[in-house]
Amino acid sequence: MYSWITSLQGRLTLGFALVLALSIASVSVYSAYATRIETERFTEEIELARAGRAEQLVRDTFEANQDWNEVQYAIQQVGNLYGWRVVLEDESGLIVADSHQVVRDAQGLFETLSERFARPTRFTRRPVYVNSQLIGHLLVDERPARNERPLSMRDFFTSSLEQFFVDQTSGQLAPPRPTQIPVQAPSQTTSDLVAEVLEYVDPPLSNLQSSFQRSLLIAGIASGLAGLLIVTIFTRQALAPIRGLTAAASRLGTGDLSQRVPESGSDDIGELAITFNAMASDLEVARERSRQLTADVAHELRTPLTNIQGYLEAIKDGVVDADGETIETLHSQTIHLANLVEDLRIVAIADSGALALSKSFDSPVRVIEDAVLNFAQRARERSIDLSITKTDTVPIIEFDETRLRQIVTNLIENALIHTPKDGRVTVDISGSSDGMVMSVSDTGAGISIDDLPRIFDQFYRADPSRNRVTGGAGLGLTIVKRLVEAHGGTVSVASSPGDGTTFTVALPGREGFPRQKSACL
Repeated sequence: MYSWITSLQGRLTLGFALVLALSIASVSVYSAYATRIETERFTEEIELARAGRAEQLVRDTFEANQDWNEVQYAIQQVGNLYGWRVVLEDESGLIVADSHQVVRDAQGLFETLSERFARPTRFTRRPVYVNSQLIGHLLVDERPARNERPLSMRDFFTSSLEQFFVDQTSGQLAPPRPTQIPVQAPSQTTSDLVAEVLEYVDPPLSNLQSSFQRSLLIAGIASGLAGLLIVTIFTRQALAPIRGLTAAASRLGTGDLSQRVPESGSDDIGELAITFNAMASDLEVARERSRQLTADVAHELRTPLTNIQGYLEAIKDGVVDADGETIETLHSQTIHLANLVEDLRIVAIADSGALALSKSFDSPVRVIEDAVLNFAQRARERSIDLSITKTDTVPIIEFDETRLRQIVTNLIENALIHTPKDGRVTVDISGSSDGMVMSVSDTGAGISIDDLPRIFDQFYRADPSRNRVTGGAGLGLTIVKRLVEAHGGTVSVASSPGDGTTFTVALPGREGFPRQKSACL
């Protein structure tokens, strides 16, 4: 899970998910806020418009009739229509009209609002002017108390109303007593004014919807721009290493193999950077090896060709006779040249992966013994003890007889070259459940620790003074390594100065094939 999160895919996915979540959250929060603000504004707009119409109705009604009863009727209709409590005070603070209650004393005088009930804090005061003269204040309460019941026309015109009056002697509030108010219909003028107000339509709900849609659009555009900015910054940061890789790859393609990129992080980009640097290093090493190979091949070919050319020119000029010895020298140089070309061919084929093996299942003991016996006479001439040891059982393996013989030949030849007179070269053959193991040991001078890592490199000689005739071209061990690896095996070397050298070849066996018991030489 962690590896996916730290990968480029994971980071981009999480980044886009974060941007999407932030966009949705911001749109939701802003939409809720805008909806609340727009709803409050719309409600306030409606209430102000209604209060303004109520004020206008009171003003027009009083101006047309000069009668508080007509004003009471108009206020009552406004209260019933809007569900408000509407009260009108005169200049002295007396109630002259009330949409919910009508309070009069025995003399028909109006009580003060403070004497009738405590002044509600919800009321807003709006002055009412008629012909530039203040006639009173309109008090509007958009939220009447639960115990406040709006008056109907029947309550106002035909029913007995509970009236409060002030006792003239004590000045205290007395119990209410019914007072009959004669039925009186409102004037036509008042009815027309009320009808005009009733016909007025509040701002449509589409205004709120339009405001909400506008707010939602603004929130969406803002969130989109913010998300685009975040994604741009995030992707720019995430893809910066890729741009660096692109530039480095471009310069690498022009031949600048020294290009490297920072290896930061353990995600996909970091792994890509590591792979790129490894590729660049391999290409640089391969180019250097190619250059070195070209120089080494030219050098190795030059020596026998120069010798052959020299002898031929000497024979042509009559300086050297074309006798048997001269011809034998030319023949030897030609063989050396042919062997070098063949070695180069084998290495080239192996490096390209096109080395063809003709494998068969058999015991490798016979092939190894035959290859070793070919060097018996050469070993005796140099007083070198060449011997073979092997275990009782050696597994049957799959191998190419010609290539295995070449492996053994190159190892034995290398051992004889480095083993002094009266020395010893030992070939040991053993088997295990994994396959066959063959080691070639000598009692030579050994190989220094600095030369061991390069012992299998092309044209590498631990002793630079040796040439193709005395010590080979430096391809024998390279060919051994290539052929062993082509068989799926491994080759290793163990050596120290003064203690000799041991090369070990391990070739894999095959399950199901029995081991073959071999007799010792």
